[in-house]
Amino acid sequence: MRLPVLSLTFAALVGSTLSTLAGDGASRDFKSWQVLCSQALSCTMRQFNAGREIGHFELQRSGGPDAPATLVVYAGASVLDEGSGDFSATLTVDGGQPIAISAADITLEPGGWALRLSGDFIGNGFITSLKNGTALRVVITRGATSVEGEIGLEGAAASLLFVDEYQKRIGHTDAWVSPGEKVPNPAPPVRDLSRFADFPDRLSPRFAAGGECADTEESMLDGNALAHQLADEQTLYVTPCGLGGAYNMAYAVFLDSYGTVSSLGFPTMLDGAPSAAASAFNLSYDYETRTFSAFFKGRGVGDCGTVSKWTLKEGFTGPQLVLIQEEYRDCPDQIDENADFEIADWPKTWPLK
Repeated sequence: MRLPVLSLTFAALVGSTLSTLAGDGASRDFKSWQVLCSQALSCTMRQFNAGREIGHFELQRSGGPDAPATLVVYAGASVLDEGSGDFSATLTVDGGQPIAISAADITLEPGGWALRLSGDFIGNGFITSLKNGTALRVVITRGATSVEGEIGLEGAAASLLFVDEYQKRIGHTDAWVSPGEKVPNPAPPVRDLSRFADFPDRLSPRFAAGGECADTEESMLDGNALAHQLADEQTLYVTPCGLGGAYNMAYAVFLDSYGTVSSLGFPTMLDGAPSAAASAFNLSYDYETRTFSAFFKGRGVGDCGTVSKWTLKEGFTGPQLVLIQEEYRDCPDQIDENADFEIADWPKTWPLK
């Protein structure tokens, strides 16, 4: 049975499955820390402490020059829901001088699940303390209610260095732990999109009732959607589109050119003949080479399905996708869980021999 081909995904950097396709970003573990970096060079260091009052702690930095560090802290329901009044916080590494965060620098995350802390964490020495310390004590206060927790710092130095390396800051003045004399790199031409409000208004109908992406949940965007500015009046948007499945997430690509939005179709092969699809599953995008990659899984183990690659080319009517490679393997009746699934050995449906 021929599987339907919709096409590739961006790979969830935050989610149950991390894609291994090129261009998705990166994910690394260093002791108790997990580092997630997006294609747009935004990185998050995070640690989970199940069952504790401070159960989730993140350090985030975007890929722009001299970008600040921000902290995201899950402070527990007793402070978030039961407390009243303004928030305040203190950060203390190894019993040293506490860093106080005032109410003006604390905001409640959308959904009310966590707090975002802002400040000059690079200039005030906090990042250096993380690199050299062993434990971080976090205290969150709201009125008469407070919670506190300890964050282990083993692996933090390696995590910070990985972020510097991924964001191409090593040797530059805006590096966290490996600064040099070089000026900061310019901002990348891509940016992450985490909310519907991050899209221009002319794209809103695509997500509204009756639009092709009407069933998309906003939570699906974070880590999976981005915008690539191709030229002054031309931006490419890659976004989840519609409800996802257990192991396949649908994506669409829109081109905003001089104020007009159009959908880019994904060429494919169907029964030996050219065809096209409006969306793709498990889509990955390498903005430097302007190449998309996709793996539509026939089933969760990944032993069958369709693997596709497209490149963005300038056509008569503007940028369009061109199919450069496609492999397809039908699902065998029996699953051999010990078999190696070498996609390079799958039958090629494009280019034709």
